[in-house]
Amino acid sequence: MLENSKPRHYLAQFYGANDNPHVRYRRTNIIARAVYPNGGVKSFSSLQVRIVGICETGALIQTGAVEFLPDHFYLCLGENEVIFTCAKRNVMKDKMVLVFSQAEDTFFINSLAKGGLPLTTLKRMRASTVVRTRTMRSGHS
Repeated sequence: MLENSKPRHYLAQFYGANDNPHVRYRRTNIIARAVYPNGGVKSFSSLQVRIVGICETGALIQTGAVEFLPDHFYLCLGENEVIFTCAKRNVMKDKMVLVFSQAEDTFFINSLAKGGLPLTTLKRMRASTVVRTRTMRSGHS
């Protein structure tokens, strides 16, 4: 029986449902902050990262200090306008594949990938995505 030699993080059970080998990342070039607890309950550290690929279930980030990121952290866009809860999936030299705790809306991810919107409108864009999705599900145009 094959067994994984590295123990999985305790939060991995929540992210395992996103295991899709055919994920298609959309190219992007977004500066974000990775925020993670540091030592105490109310103490946080942050690290600037670049999102170079994004999809509904995760992202590909790039930073020179990828080894400092813990297994679980938050990815913040804008002035804490949009926050993704993330878990580390795979680490390469200066890149990391991460997964979101819950899948994001396709319209929202496509809008982020296009990058034409200023960061001050991120919160409104995400809110309109939720309204748009609810309207489509209820059958209204």
